[in-house]
Amino acid sequence: MGASVLLAQDASLAPSIRTELATATNDTLRADVLARLCFNLINTDPDSARRCGERALALATRIGNARAIADAHNNLGWLETQQGHIREATEHLEAALDGFRRIGNPAFASVALSNMGWLADKQGDRAGALKHFGDALDQATLAADSASMAVLLYSIGSTYNKMQEYGRARSYLQRSLVVEERLGRRNSQGNCLVAIGNAWRGEGNATSAMEQYQQATALFNATRNHYGAGMVQENSGDLFLKSDPAKALPYYKRALSHYDTLHSAGDKAYVLQRIGLACTGMRKYAEAENAYTEGMALADQSGSTELVMDLHLSLAELAVEQGRSEEAIGHYQRHMALKDSLRSEASERELMRLRASFETEQAEQENVLLKAENALSRAKEARLRALWTAAAAIALGLVLLLALVYRNYRLRGRHTREVEAFNQELAAQRDQVQHMNDLLELKVLRSQLNPHFIYNCQNSAIAMMKEGRTAEALAYLQGFARLLRMILEHSVKDRITVEEECGFLQQYLKLEAIRLEGLNYSVEADPALIEDEASLPALLVQPFVENALWHGLAARQGSREIRIEFRGVDDRLHCVVSDNGMGRNGTARQDGHRSLGTELTNERLQLLTHRLHQSGSFRIIDLKDASGGACGTRVEIELAV
Repeated sequence: MGASVLLAQDASLAPSIRTELATATNDTLRADVLARLCFNLINTDPDSARRCGERALALATRIGNARAIADAHNNLGWLETQQGHIREATEHLEAALDGFRRIGNPAFASVALSNMGWLADKQGDRAGALKHFGDALDQATLAADSASMAVLLYSIGSTYNKMQEYGRARSYLQRSLVVEERLGRRNSQGNCLVAIGNAWRGEGNATSAMEQYQQATALFNATRNHYGAGMVQENSGDLFLKSDPAKALPYYKRALSHYDTLHSAGDKAYVLQRIGLACTGMRKYAEAENAYTEGMALADQSGSTELVMDLHLSLAELAVEQGRSEEAIGHYQRHMALKDSLRSEASERELMRLRASFETEQAEQENVLLKAENALSRAKEARLRALWTAAAAIALGLVLLLALVYRNYRLRGRHTREVEAFNQELAAQRDQVQHMNDLLELKVLRSQLNPHFIYNCQNSAIAMMKEGRTAEALAYLQGFARLLRMILEHSVKDRITVEEECGFLQQYLKLEAIRLEGLNYSVEADPALIEDEASLPALLVQPFVENALWHGLAARQGSREIRIEFRGVDDRLHCVVSDNGMGRNGTARQDGHRSLGTELTNERLQLLTHRLHQSGSFRIIDLKDASGGACGTRVEIELAV
């Protein structure tokens, strides 16, 4: 019988399985049939699925059948995963994996590992999901189980879709679809088609995406698969959400109707968020708020931190649209707190993964060195034996002696080349580990820089509210919402174009001009830089602009001027930030402030210089008037294009 496979779920098999249950002649067969019935009812009738799974587990435990016990745990674990019960799902799946490993069948262990991968994916742990899927694929390959391999190819492709690696995702999903067509599993084919359509949608190809969705709809309707049919409607709505929200709304409502039959809190919460976005686009704010509120309750129930975080952001944007600034700030703060929590957990997991990877590579290198030493030792022994043989056989003639010497010469040259190859491989591995460490340090610095900037903006909005400047605070929040979108887009990139950086700085200065009276600013760039799409590290210039505003211009009376210029000189990118403020000496006497943003920027420049083999530097120049007094500051940043 064996463990059930994720994409093999088919509610249409339930009647025939119930017939098998009625005719089963012993408890072992009954436990097996109940476990299969539990699995195939998970999407269409989860309450019946739970009853069947619990009966299977109780019966298997009573008769002491280890395989049936593990199978029941596995199916109940998948049911809890679908229902969003993380703790219960983890307990069942770990019990299933332990039982399957005791049995020693790699095909069974592969299924439990696959379900654990989907559980990790549901919690937003993409690295953990890929690890479980990779381990499961190894077990399925060992068992020569083509059906399980097809499932795991789908799982890996879906994970790459979420990581926005669409080309790689389609490669895995197309391979899975070919196997599923050969096996004749229509629900599984539908899931593959939806995932391929999502990959096309991610690349902006709506026509190809809709073709895949329509094929999947026909398959799911034929098998009465409400989960699959809801998934197709949900993704079809996403195609029109931004361009025509009124057209997207009916798709989302049909998806919600399908998910209502499954009692799946997480799926319903996600669709309700999409309905809220569509209603917001149609300016139906009351309907949007009702959808978000209902979705928040379901998201809490499902245990999805990412979904709760997204709903807080949606509620904040809705409050900004309606002019409710205090409510918007509260939702933004809760959104950022959840995001920081997820970022810290992800950074810790990545650090542990890199450490384990480094230790594994180090152990492998030591094994390679040991093997090389053993090979050299054996080669020396062989040469010694050859020399003694040649000495004993010298009487056989000079020809035999010359032949032995030539043979030894060739052996020595071959072993020398092998040792050189080993040394080159070790050097390459060492450089790769150093590259990974540099990349990790750069990500840690960026994770410090982004919250530093965002928290300053939030504090400014709060200060305006306390001063009674409500209209200015609302305008500031609307600008801040746009600025936050830009920051979120730039934070996933190492480098952005000069044109994108100019747009970001103009938006930031426009925002600061609301609360800093008399501020005149300009952001200019050589047309050649824009045309050539020259790039620089994201969020590199903003800390200098912030210093100029709040430590140079804020204390100045009268006109405040700041100018930002990007120029290309030879093969270098020059950025100049100049102001007519108090200068560094005047600022130091007033507040003694030390800029964390400038220090982080300096560290980022050093890391980028090392990792990208490029040069980068900046210097700060105090400007003087004719009498030698401070009349401003100029920051000159130089980068390789």
